[in-house]
Amino acid sequence: MKRYVAIFVTLLGALLVAAPAFAQETAAGGGGSAENTKWVIITAGFAMAIASAVCGYAQSNATAAACEGLARNPGARPAIQFALILALVLIESMALYTFAVIFAKVKLG
Repeated sequence: MKRYVAIFVTLLGALLVAAPAFAQETAAGGGGSAENTKWVIITAGFAMAIASAVCGYAQSNATAAACEGLARNPGARPAIQFALILALVLIESMALYTFAVIFAKVKLG
């Protein structure tokens, strides 16, 4: 587990250091507006695909945990059901927020 945390922190640090390299303005005669729009659309598609995959994985884990909890203690059904529905709503909202941000970026960008 410590190995995964170290890898994650290293990758996060590399991404934070690399971000200023892409903050440069384009050259005055460079143009490239159509090419930038193309990349915005492509990266938006990848972002939505990643968000959907993560949401699907999280929802499957939440449902599996709820089923396991019901199998162990059927008397706690109302509490488990409420927690499951709340968790699924919050997980799905992540995908919807991602969709809204992507839609705004592609529409305005």
